[in-house]
Amino acid sequence: MHIYKNQIKDFIKISLLTFVASFILSFIMHILIEDKASITDLFLTTTKIFFNILPLIFMKEKNFMFKDGPGKAISLILYYLLLVPYVNFSLHLEENRNIKYIFYFISFLNTALLITSHIILLKYVIVDFFKRKRQIVIQDIAIIITTYITIAISFGLIYTLMSLSSTNPVFNGISREMSDFYFYIKHIYFSFMTIATVGYGDIYPFTTLGQILVIIETLIGLILTNVILGLVIGSGILTNKK
Repeated sequence: MHIYKNQIKDFIKISLLTFVASFILSFIMHILIEDKASITDLFLTTTKIFFNILPLIFMKEKNFMFKDGPGKAISLILYYLLLVPYVNFSLHLEENRNIKYIFYFISFLNTALLITSHIILLKYVIVDFFKRKRQIVIQDIAIIITTYITIAISFGLIYTLMSLSSTNPVFNGISREMSDFYFYIKHIYFSFMTIATVGYGDIYPFTTLGQILVIIETLIGLILTNVILGLVIGSGILTNKK
């Protein structure tokens, strides 16, 4: 308990320092790039930067809240997929093109952390399973289902970034004229239709990269549900009494 309290104190302390660093970075961005800095813009930019880089502290704290592994990976994924987009869409900040590029860069870094977290999860539910590095437990079912859902949302985020970084439409049925939140949800919707192999045909990718990602996402979904989840349930974990 004493160690846990020290972790919380360290987390709060570093979080405050991170907020100060975010404010300084926000001030520099607005002064050097826009040559102006209103209090409102400074606060909004600081908040966006802070919430985007906060998980770096969370990752630094060993076994903070969750033991290192699937629990921390799932928490990080859900943070980036749910809280960060909500914060970014809620803060109506009028940014010039150069500042937007900086946030695009931060978003790509966040995506890299998402991919890393998914690699941890996939190693746990696939590689470790086939190499028999651990015993199958009933919690594996929940982890596999959570992995399936978070992968679908993650691909939706990647599709969103593809659309944002392109001057031409990337997906049929998704327009930049939509509101930011609806724009994001449409990509999430397409991703879930893809991983579930439903494919209504209302949305489909124009680019080769988009088509390749759709193939990868479909294969991952099939492996998780048809192979891994089937083997876990088929192992008798639900009927074994110990």
